[in-house]
Amino acid sequence: MLKSFLFLSLLFLSNIIVAQNDTLKSVRLQAVKIKSSRISTEELKLPKAITVINAEETNALRQNVSLQEYLQQVPGLYITGANNFSQDLRISVRGFGARAAFGIRGIKIIVDGIPETTPDGQGQIDNINLDIIKDIEILRGSASSLYGNASGGTININTLDNLKSENVQVSPTFGSYGFQKYGVLAGINDEKNSFLFSGNYTTTNGYRQQSGFDNYNFNLKLKHRFSEKTSITLQANYTISPLADDAGGLTIEEVKENRQQARQRNVNFKTGENLKQIKFGAALDYTISENTTFATYAFYANRGFGNKLPFEDGGIVDLNRNYFGNGASITFSKLLKIKNNKLQIGYDLAAQYDRRKRYDNLNGDQGSLGFDQLESFSNFGIFLVDNYEFGQFLLQTGLRFDTNTLKAEDDYLVDGDESDEIILNAFSPSLGLSFNVNKNTAIFSNIATSFETPALSELSANPSGKGGFNTGLNAQKALNIDLGLRYKIKKSFIEAVIFYVKTKDDLVPFELAEFPDRTFYRNAGSTLRKGIEFNFSHLLFKNLKIRNAYTFSDFEYSDYTLPSGNFEGNKLPGLPDHKIYTSIIYQKDKIKIMAEGNYVSSIFANDANSNKVGGYITANLNLGYEANFGDSIVELSFGINNLFNTYYFDNIRTNAFGNRYYEPAATRNYFGKINFRI
Repeated sequence: MLKSFLFLSLLFLSNIIVAQNDTLKSVRLQAVKIKSSRISTEELKLPKAITVINAEETNALRQNVSLQEYLQQVPGLYITGANNFSQDLRISVRGFGARAAFGIRGIKIIVDGIPETTPDGQGQIDNINLDIIKDIEILRGSASSLYGNASGGTININTLDNLKSENVQVSPTFGSYGFQKYGVLAGINDEKNSFLFSGNYTTTNGYRQQSGFDNYNFNLKLKHRFSEKTSITLQANYTISPLADDAGGLTIEEVKENRQQARQRNVNFKTGENLKQIKFGAALDYTISENTTFATYAFYANRGFGNKLPFEDGGIVDLNRNYFGNGASITFSKLLKIKNNKLQIGYDLAAQYDRRKRYDNLNGDQGSLGFDQLESFSNFGIFLVDNYEFGQFLLQTGLRFDTNTLKAEDDYLVDGDESDEIILNAFSPSLGLSFNVNKNTAIFSNIATSFETPALSELSANPSGKGGFNTGLNAQKALNIDLGLRYKIKKSFIEAVIFYVKTKDDLVPFELAEFPDRTFYRNAGSTLRKGIEFNFSHLLFKNLKIRNAYTFSDFEYSDYTLPSGNFEGNKLPGLPDHKIYTSIIYQKDKIKIMAEGNYVSSIFANDANSNKVGGYITANLNLGYEANFGDSIVELSFGINNLFNTYYFDNIRTNAFGNRYYEPAATRNYFGKINFRI
């Protein structure tokens, strides 16, 4: 631990020294346009907290197992569960999403302009091929005026359209714990068409017992330009994961005994999941005139999901999900002859149908049916976004109205008909203002709201033990206020943001003694979240790039009383007060080196704040070398994860019954990758 602390301290200090020693000459850069703000806006002027990640820059160096490898550098964002492929990543932005027992909640995920998050707010990213990510935009803070339900933050992922030069890339990767990954990319590009095919197979035994994983992933993306005014993008994805084991949570005594063991009940009941997903999408962009553009998208997806949980009664879940949607927008410049004004109006329409069945889990074998329910969630949202520039100011306003209809049709009538219907409507405004102090500096402020309905899986987890929905759950609502500074020149970028978030009816996970190992949800009264986000990057000469990100989070319950106690003033569990990321990337000729470090402060494991988990520091080291063989290129990379062999936890299961909070993370491990570009 001391070595890793010294290592991170030196990295952090060197960044500061480098920045001070290099004179920052004011140089105007080509403006970076942010698309996730609906109306394309210059990064410097945008009155929202934003982080843009150039994934292509480090893609060849990374193992590309988890999106955490890219997102860990984002201030205000905290990720756990990177090594539990059954539960998927748990991503939180300013605390939104921290409640998720599995998958991603409270954050809108968009891939190539098409929603990846389902209408009810659930997000899985197990079907995203990390090898083809081009860049990622992360809007930090409430964004329901733009995207509706579950928009406490947004992650907008853009993938490659084509391979820039070579037609084929083959990338085998091998690593610790039986890790193997075989990837292939193939593309064609001409004046009017770009085509990219990607496929990969990933397998690992996992660090812990019963944490193995197998995944097959295939993607097609075709972009056709009919003319300078019209283009269409078609995409298809097929993912099959026959194995994703869940080792379960341990007590601290079990961790000390053997941190690699699985919970015995998880072994007995053969816990884990399997899935198949297919998705199709299309997006059309059309320039109507010099001042008017039109865009529309449509998609359909089917997800078959099986899950085994560590208990008998209803311990096997069989889910078949169909979800689809369509949206369109029209953007006007100089509407009514108003100069420097852009107005966009549009709609999003989406529907989701989940056929959920639960069977008894007889030590991993399927028993009798005990639950059969068709759950649906339909959404219709209309929105308006306006950007008005006057002098050195940019005023951005947003308005959105959403109507959501949730239904449960109970088809297991042995215990009576428990069908339910819930209608949840929401009006979401936002207002942002930025002021360009000069051509390199801007200050901004933003006030926005968000709402988050309970997901269908959360509503169907009824503490009464009956079917239907837990109708006692309300939608979570939030008010977010930002005040920030952004500075950008050729070699440096700085963003500093102070944020204040007030939430009501927070959705909080918990477990009950009478239903061991099942996760239920309840509403907390309200929370108050205050913090600071700082992001700094600097290019020294043309060989060395450094980056720092710091987050201070003061998140607490302002009103939360249960029969078991009054938690007012307690910290929100599962979230650290302090988080620091620092990295150095060195590239010269054909050699590339990347060193990364993370510091995460202590967190609480439960609402009562009676169990505290210590903080930790980790570091990773990646090395790369590129060689040319005629017209072919071979890239070699080698990585060491958890360089200093730190003992820490990959995930904390908040409010877990029996103090089973802990999922140990992997100790020092290695990987090597060869990328053939032909």
